[in-house]
Amino acid sequence: MKIYINGRFLTQKVTGVQRVAHEIVKQLDNLEASMEIIILVPRNTLQDIEVDFQNIKIKEIGFLKGHLWEQLELPLYTLNNLLINFCNTAPLFKKNQIVYIHDAAVYSRPTGYSKNFVRWYKLLYLCTSKFSKRIITVSDFSKDDLVKHLPNLKDKITVSHIAVDHMDKVAFDDSILSENDLKEKQYLLAVSSMHPNKNFDLIIKTLEEMVNFNEQIVIAGGQNSKVFSNTFVKKNPNVKFVGYVTDEQLKSLYSKARAFIFPSYYEGFGLPPLEAMSLGCPVIASTAASIPEVCEEAALYFDPDSSIELKECISQIYEDDQIVEEMRNKGLQRKDAFSWEQTTKILLSELKKYK
Repeated sequence: MKIYINGRFLTQKVTGVQRVAHEIVKQLDNLEASMEIIILVPRNTLQDIEVDFQNIKIKEIGFLKGHLWEQLELPLYTLNNLLINFCNTAPLFKKNQIVYIHDAAVYSRPTGYSKNFVRWYKLLYLCTSKFSKRIITVSDFSKDDLVKHLPNLKDKITVSHIAVDHMDKVAFDDSILSENDLKEKQYLLAVSSMHPNKNFDLIIKTLEEMVNFNEQIVIAGGQNSKVFSNTFVKKNPNVKFVGYVTDEQLKSLYSKARAFIFPSYYEGFGLPPLEAMSLGCPVIASTAASIPEVCEEAALYFDPDSSIELKECISQIYEDDQIVEEMRNKGLQRKDAFSWEQTTKILLSELKKYK
């Protein structure tokens, strides 16, 4: 059985959906030798791709790039063969394909996306949900949200939770701690994003209300000037921005933090809390979207619109060592419920239906 994989993800920066693609493909390479699996990428991209597979092949095709390559040359080359698309986008009208759609944010939380982006992804999801053999998503929450907006998906969507055991293979880089004068268990960690759905305004509001709170808050990732103004930075010397960090640095930050704060309004799954749990870091998380499904009882929760509830969670983390230890142990147990091997086996069970 010959299976093609849409390899655009190999040419892109590794964020959430690309991480899923990379990890599943690694597992396919180890688990499935009976299928001929070929990853297709645009021409003149192989020299920049740093992956090494034992069984899976990578092949350059076509002359175009980006969406044009994906919509024109990719379906023309694959014809009637099965195609797997891991990162939300796929040929609009191809029938013999499986598409991973990670969330329904363009329907449920379009704020922060451009109008053209929303229009394009709504068209993508409408067409792929209609024509594709199967849609896979990453949580029960995402399944329900997608079906609400695309009712035709009801009988053709599969849930496959994702995982964080890739963090086990990442080394620690404690230089991020010494460079920023961070002491173990004496700071709270949050991973920032430019997107409004990540709700970093709540952290800012909460800190401004906690006038006697003198512990450090470490913000890793992008710094949105609309949220983190110069005035705020000057007024809050305990907030430290460390910028974009490597996986190795992030692993060290997770492992040494007092707790991890995740205030998001919307997630299809939400890897960061699970990453924190895998490293023994207690999690303070919002009650929104898929987050309670992923974290279950292994997090302290707050309403994403309530600075009062977030303050209460932060206070517990600093005033009750028993709660900290309990959350740490529950988090380590919870992360064991997920694995990339299990994620990949769900995909394989779908593939075997089409032999």
